[in-house]
Amino acid sequence: MKIGWIGLGRMGRPMVENLVRKGFDVTAQNRSQGKVAELAALGATPGASFSQMAAELDAIHLCLPGTEPVEEVMATLLDSARPGLLLVDHSTIHPDSARELARLAAERGAAFIDAPVSGSGPVAERGELTIMCGGEPEAFERARPAMEAMGRTVALMGPSGSGALTKIVNNVLMAANLAVAMEGLLFAVKAGLDPQALFEVVRTASGASRTWERNAPRILSREFGKDGSAYLTSKDQELAHELAAGMGLDLPVFESSRAFWKAAVESGLGEEDPSHAVTMLEERLGFTATGEGLR
Repeated sequence: MKIGWIGLGRMGRPMVENLVRKGFDVTAQNRSQGKVAELAALGATPGASFSQMAAELDAIHLCLPGTEPVEEVMATLLDSARPGLLLVDHSTIHPDSARELARLAAERGAAFIDAPVSGSGPVAERGELTIMCGGEPEAFERARPAMEAMGRTVALMGPSGSGALTKIVNNVLMAANLAVAMEGLLFAVKAGLDPQALFEVVRTASGASRTWERNAPRILSREFGKDGSAYLTSKDQELAHELAAGMGLDLPVFESSRAFWKAAVESGLGEEDPSHAVTMLEERLGFTATGEGLR
């Protein structure tokens, strides 16, 4: 299968690298041609244009920042899509958009899978992403070999839109978990607990989570990294809020988390890793948490 790839950002690039290393024939395209050239050195083929890719390749994967960029690129691809083209979107988009794109693809004799991913940049590099999919089973099976080269868990969650919905629920859980983990860590430091001892104990107790495991060390070392951004975290919470409001759901814990991430962006931390949002809490509380304790 000849695969096209559009979007070589923090997640897209390592995903393509895994495909190339595992023997897939990949044609890559991106706004930054420097990234395309770097992948070409690994064995990928630079894409001439979206239209040519849609007319000549068997499948095209997208990994873009959100709903609007996906819809714009998909419009170009569908204009030139050959019958049988498989389109797989790894972005986080609105479920209604995923359903509409699947409908438009079907009209052109193509197939669309919404297949957002979960995992940090290092997880993508190791090919251990979680990929949650929505679409027709036949299209999913066609896409599965490539997705299994990039992910450890690849699951069909239901019809079109189901992958997007699953990702939104996952991001609701992650964002709330991280916000309360920050508060818990600062609470412990203020109370006089050894933060390193706390980290080690909690990671074996019922309060443990992948969010705690990943972010508590970053906060205590003050090395926040750059695996994501508070802006994208907040954007996903706004999307969840829109969907919940449309269903008439009142979710008070989620709304508290949503307000936290909105405040983090408004405080100027939008482009920083989500773990960096602890500095907003520290400013409010008047102290800093480090591996040595209160500062």
